[in-house]
Amino acid sequence: MHFTDCTSINGCKCSVSMMTDTSVNVAEVTSAALTSTAVKKELDGFTECSTSNSNTYSPTTTMVHDPSIDYQECTKYENNVRSPASPERQYCSSTTQPHNDSGLEHIDDIKSDDAPRRICLVCGDVASGFHYGVASCEACKAFFKRTIQGNIEYTCPANGECEINKRRRKACQACRFRKCLRSGMLKEGVRLDRVRGGRQKYRRNPDCPYQIQVVSSQRPVLQLEDIKMLEALAACEPDPLEMNTTLENSKHRSLSILSDLYDKELVGTIGWAKQIPGFPELPLNDQMRLLQSTWAEILTLTLAYRSLPLTGLGRLRFAADFTLDEKQSKDCGALELYQACCHVVERIDSLSIQKEEYYLLKALVLTNCDVSLEQDHSLKKFKDTILSALSDTVGVLRPSGVLYQVQQLLLCLPALRQADQSVRKFWLDVHQQNLVPMNKLFLEMLEAYSR
Repeated sequence: MHFTDCTSINGCKCSVSMMTDTSVNVAEVTSAALTSTAVKKELDGFTECSTSNSNTYSPTTTMVHDPSIDYQECTKYENNVRSPASPERQYCSSTTQPHNDSGLEHIDDIKSDDAPRRICLVCGDVASGFHYGVASCEACKAFFKRTIQGNIEYTCPANGECEINKRRRKACQACRFRKCLRSGMLKEGVRLDRVRGGRQKYRRNPDCPYQIQVVSSQRPVLQLEDIKMLEALAACEPDPLEMNTTLENSKHRSLSILSDLYDKELVGTIGWAKQIPGFPELPLNDQMRLLQSTWAEILTLTLAYRSLPLTGLGRLRFAADFTLDEKQSKDCGALELYQACCHVVERIDSLSIQKEEYYLLKALVLTNCDVSLEQDHSLKKFKDTILSALSDTVGVLRPSGVLYQVQQLLLCLPALRQADQSVRKFWLDVHQQNLVPMNKLFLEMLEAYSR
């Protein structure tokens, strides 16, 4: 499944293409996810953005990958903004360099003699550098590249949950590829239009969607008010959350507050999604799958953007009247959650992200799932509209660096993927230990599609 965005900016027509994974074995999407009565009830009955109903659910994000990204431009960004020892690099690297004779450009192998040795996030072997966005070994890097370039589909002979480690990484290709994606590997790092032999052996098809085209255009310069999708997203942005002050003081009071806030935000997220032009036209099951697949990333991005004014204080703003710092997070057992979300804050803060860009990036996250849908073509159209609006918006806000800024926004996705895993793991642990009450909708969303 892929999508192409065509938009005109400052006299140029720029087409940015992205591809999502359709080869992933979807055995993980349980039948319970398709019969989730609480989610269906919210989707059927929600008519406006509201957080008054606390029985709601949410999503988890999958990477959208753009083969057209010029990663050489990203090198300057990472070298100037990130230090080699930055913890952000454990989640996302946007630097690249040319790769031998094939002409393949991949996310840069960041190496340092004094840096601590990292492990491959896929198999646990020693990582040779950052490939396609995450620390990985040469074997997993090559496996991921072959799979994407060959458009190979794998099927797990078991239940889709095979253990992948250094010794058993070749035992199941389907589960290995799935783990590559879940670790945050970016498919846009693999140039689909380049194979061994160079440009002479493989020439682009002019109709191929995986490319950037720049052609002359006489389209008038856009204004923000001309971008209808942006206008709709600004109108349906949920209201700021407030803490439930009626909760009793207890050992787990902070956890109870967090659970209540996550649940409210899930309700608001479902209402928000229902008002995005194009989303209600998707089949109900597809709407559910998108939300169940992307809720944690959407909520993390929302939290990160809301916390930007507190960046220098090291605090996360979960609600207008409730923040947590590192010590408080550690005290309530949420340190890993705190650190993962702070990485996302650091990432978007480095981009000086504008609210209009945030609105559209959040909508784009909603479209990026790795599960099979009933109407993939409808999702493609939905994605195209959002990406086109994002490019147009960046063109208005940053006319001299449109493509570069779009690239950087898309490269926030690996950090969101990593945070997704931390969010789900944290709340599953809370539920399994029965530490605090959790709403039915929250539990349903949490259990429907656990990574």
